[in-house]
Amino acid sequence: MSIISRVLAAIRSPDSSQPFQRLVLFNWGGGLLVFCAGMLASFLVAGFWYPYWRIADMDFWVVYNAFLLNVPLPQEYFDHPGYLSILLLSYWLRALHALGIVHVISLSEIPPLSDAAGFARAWTQATQAGRVLSLIYAMGFVVAFSYLLRALLRDWRVAALGGFLLAFSGGMAMEMRIIRTELLAAAFFTSALLMLLVVAKMGQRAWRPAIGGLASLLVTLALLNKVQILFLICALPILLVPFGSIGAPERGFWDVPRLAWPALSAIVAIALLAVFLAKDILIDGLSTASTPTLALPVLRIGAQTYWAAIVVWIGLGMAVYAVVWRVTALEALAAVFATVAGCMIGLLALYIRYHPNNVVVIFHPIEQMFFWASVSDPQLSTGSLLSVQHIEYLFEAIAGVIARRTFVLASSPRPTIFLEWFVIAATVIAIRRREWRLVFQVAALMLTDWGVDTLGMARGLK
Repeated sequence: MSIISRVLAAIRSPDSSQPFQRLVLFNWGGGLLVFCAGMLASFLVAGFWYPYWRIADMDFWVVYNAFLLNVPLPQEYFDHPGYLSILLLSYWLRALHALGIVHVISLSEIPPLSDAAGFARAWTQATQAGRVLSLIYAMGFVVAFSYLLRALLRDWRVAALGGFLLAFSGGMAMEMRIIRTELLAAAFFTSALLMLLVVAKMGQRAWRPAIGGLASLLVTLALLNKVQILFLICALPILLVPFGSIGAPERGFWDVPRLAWPALSAIVAIALLAVFLAKDILIDGLSTASTPTLALPVLRIGAQTYWAAIVVWIGLGMAVYAVVWRVTALEALAAVFATVAGCMIGLLALYIRYHPNNVVVIFHPIEQMFFWASVSDPQLSTGSLLSVQHIEYLFEAIAGVIARRTFVLASSPRPTIFLEWFVIAATVIAIRRREWRLVFQVAALMLTDWGVDTLGMARGLK
């Protein structure tokens, strides 16, 4: 037997008489290896070898700012604000430079334009290094997604199929070839969401609030890289409330006061310490929407107001979840303080390479998005938000989302449209079977998907 035959035999999925199970060709570990190998092959065939100027959208900005940090000079790009992508690329370039793979890693080392070949070589190496880092993010995202999906569904075949759909989706195919801030943000947020769904289904565990704190940390890191994640943060209560442990709650760690109180006290202490360490960031972020080099528009409802509303909304969601699924008071309090601790620890990452513009953009995401939206559509900056033009703009976006779902009225290159058809058909079957809990869970996920896509249709808020 040849080596290839042995490898295929080792990773082949166990034989099954079920048609659906035969869709999964490889076993769990083999499937993940095949996914990553396929992503790598696709990346090498089309992507890695592109000239550095081939996709000049965000590649230029992220690489340029990584060059700045390695001088060291301050970051200059703050649109998303892309903080983690720029920071991690600067460290990645240093590591590759130490290994002798990349020779130019800072702005001061780039050859002059008179040396056209040297200039192009420096930018090409740095851009290719950034593309490799994107591929690493993408592979890590797929593997984490697959494992968390398996923990959520308790079915490795469905999880493997989900990992396959993510790994070879159109969006992933694009994101892993270039340098984009949303890849890292999406990986963090999606992983956090799946972690929360997993522990929600498990019921009471001693470590469940800690997982909530870790999820809060990941969500905050996602926001540091892409402020548009704010919309998904606001959707978390809607996404999580339908999920919970089936059956009567069992007595556990948080029902025993002599165990629960010390754990709660420790979590509160960590949260207070984290708030103390991050207090300057909080004060700077909420006190002003401008710096000497960045001035955001002033809205009628400012950051202090909408952040307070978001905090109340998330707190209300946690309270509703605790009541609906009968979470003990001590565990609910521990979850609240763990969430605060995770958020504050995430904000501390800004101190690694502190810049006030990053703080302003992160704490004023609506102002930042409104600024870019008004550049795309100047009418947005005039008149009331409830004007005829704005309402018409909204309805056009909603109509676009509906038309895209038909594929006939508005074709889309995204294969996930057809996956949504399958989900809708399966939901109809669940309704006929009166599986209302499953229907509510799917409805929360799908409505959030369509709501975010409505924003996507209105490209001014891209």
